[in-house]
Amino acid sequence: MSEPAPVELAFELDGRQMTCRVLRARRRTYALRVSADGGLELRVPQRLAAHRWPGLLVRHRRWIVGQLERLAQTPPPPLATFGLGSRQRFLGQAHPLRLTQGRTQVALSDVGFSVRVRSPETPSLVARALDGWYRSQAQALLPPRLSVLAETLPWLRRPTIKAPRVVRLRSRWGSCASDGRITLNLGLVLLAPDLIDYVLLHELCHLREMNHGPRFYALLAVVVPDFRERQAVLRAERPWHPTLI
Repeated sequence: MSEPAPVELAFELDGRQMTCRVLRARRRTYALRVSADGGLELRVPQRLAAHRWPGLLVRHRRWIVGQLERLAQTPPPPLATFGLGSRQRFLGQAHPLRLTQGRTQVALSDVGFSVRVRSPETPSLVARALDGWYRSQAQALLPPRLSVLAETLPWLRRPTIKAPRVVRLRSRWGSCASDGRITLNLGLVLLAPDLIDYVLLHELCHLREMNHGPRFYALLAVVVPDFRERQAVLRAERPWHPTLI
């Protein structure tokens, strides 16, 4: 027997509207954790009534606030290595980096990334050049792919889909607003195509089910039958990557 689908629980903490991901599991006690990106997750016994969940969060409000404050004071991870021979990702593959001096230019071929900047020994210049290339690729690849996947969903009216925003997000791969506007993390282009498709389909499903309740996950299971496997792989990835400055 499979475990119930996760539930998104909205609550207020010190005047801030927050959400907590609740997972019902075969366990005797509950467990609460704050992830590195500030996400809140509560694991509860399957038989624990839903009306008791908010009380658990209130009981541990001081601990939650402390964890969030600690995260806010944690410095960002160091800049990735951008030296000659380092490997940079694109669409799930790692490519060796070749550096030359000259006017800024980035190209990807069978032999890897070729990056030309005025000072190849300066990591920040190399990072900035790559960042611009990744951004242009995200804008070129993600909106068209979203449209292609939308065409595969018979219950979705294509004319109702608004052009997605493609921006840098620190803690999410994507989101869907109540007005139907989808926002995508430009860092998606670092991931393998099947993970990109999972995120896009996940957001498209929100056009029909705006929450993360049982009906949403039932719909997602029809659209992406192996979504739990893809979700598990995606959790090992970071929505923010130091390549994207």
